[in-house]
Amino acid sequence: MLRLPIREALERAGLPFASLEPVRPGGSVWRAVGPEGAWSVRWVPRSEAAALAATAQWLERLAAAGVVAPRPWRPAATAAHLLTVGDGVALVTRWRRGTTVLELGWDAARAEALGTLMARTHLAGDGGPLPGARRYDGPWARGAWGRLAIERAVPSATADECATVRSGLARAADVLATAWHGGPGGPVVMAHADVHAGNVLEVARVGERVELALIDVDRAGLAPVALDLAFALLEHEDANAWALLRGYRRWRPLGDGFERTAGAFRALAMADNLAFLAAFEHERPYVAAVWPGLVAACAALAAGAAGG
Repeated sequence: MLRLPIREALERAGLPFASLEPVRPGGSVWRAVGPEGAWSVRWVPRSEAAALAATAQWLERLAAAGVVAPRPWRPAATAAHLLTVGDGVALVTRWRRGTTVLELGWDAARAEALGTLMARTHLAGDGGPLPGARRYDGPWARGAWGRLAIERAVPSATADECATVRSGLARAADVLATAWHGGPGGPVVMAHADVHAGNVLEVARVGERVELALIDVDRAGLAPVALDLAFALLEHEDANAWALLRGYRRWRPLGDGFERTAGAFRALAMADNLAFLAAFEHERPYVAAVWPGLVAACAALAAGAAGG
């Protein structure tokens, strides 16, 4: 159990708290509450320490740019953000107050506000290299088929469907690699990489004016802007998708490169999402229901490649 090592680490660092409870099963994220408010304590094994340190630096950049996001805490006596906890490290951030959009539901105003928030996040995350950050690059994309573990995720998938998805994801990996080298779909920035309704808080709303915040930075890493947008757009219908992109473009241009690569990034985002969900038995009916959409997206990529 991590509870005792985390308690000891927080006490050594001088963060006052009265209670410490796990946020989700598995004990990788904890909520500490004390006289100065509530804190999120995110633990990772030592092998992921460099990525978590890069995430902490990124969150500092967001705070400096005025972007609403979790704010890292560190002991006054040290410049380090991470606490040593057992055989891993932990990042402490201020617990953000608000209501998740998962509870509220998407509308055009929230979707447009999300586009604005993502653009500002990308601009703030484009401030130079962050050594050790997770990378959503060619190797990550080429592993998409293996992560999907189709025999477990969709046992009814046919050989032809599997071949179509393998081919489409290979094509998408090529598009992603091009974006990393200055091609359409870029530039590469520090991105959230897991934008969905459960990870977006509404912190204020007056009429159609909405202020949102991103939370849960487990997957933050370097990625082309089009990939981060593809993750976010997975759960939006046309009207809200246009609102999201309208909000984004007010702060940062996308150009025709985004349109030309959107299918490839969508296929990668869909595959990654299904691979994550397939690990949970209760989500597998949903994965099976969405599988035909991934097949269609990959078939469209193959058709586009054949057409030049």
